[in-house]
Amino acid sequence: MEKERIDLRLIELVIAQDRKAQFQLFELTKRMVYSLAFRILNDEDIAHDVLQDTFVKVFQEIKNLKHPEALVSWMKTITARKAVEKAKRQLVFEKLSSAEDQSEDHFEAWFDGELLDQAIRSLPAGSRTVFMLVEVEGYPHQEVGRMLGISESTSKSQLNYAKKLLKTRIKTLLQA
Repeated sequence: MEKERIDLRLIELVIAQDRKAQFQLFELTKRMVYSLAFRILNDEDIAHDVLQDTFVKVFQEIKNLKHPEALVSWMKTITARKAVEKAKRQLVFEKLSSAEDQSEDHFEAWFDGELLDQAIRSLPAGSRTVFMLVEVEGYPHQEVGRMLGISESTSKSQLNYAKKLLKTRIKTLLQA
């Protein structure tokens, strides 16, 4: 995405319902929106639905955006919430023992983005969603809990579980 191309004038035109400006904003941000949705959902079709739903909401609500410089963050928030909304029916949070939470293994190895992406996509849906919202998008556990309808401690334990699984899966993939 080219942030420098999303300027105040473009946002003003989008607010004014200028179709060309809306298309330009879509073109500049569609990869970011789709990528976030896909990483949370791990499903191309549903991620495309979220892409569409996100832009419908953006174009309907942009007139209420008080700080235009926060446009990208606002769009990411809409995307994350739409993806979680779509995924809620499918999310399963695995029961974790307290012993699993205490694992402290120092993992140091080189790997590329494709390997990491593959490992993240292989996580169980609930753990993957928490991982993406907390570690990638920066949401606090309290807000993730509210979004997903789980407790803050469940969010924390699911994140720890996701990290443990990622370590194991990356090690396995590196040995393959």
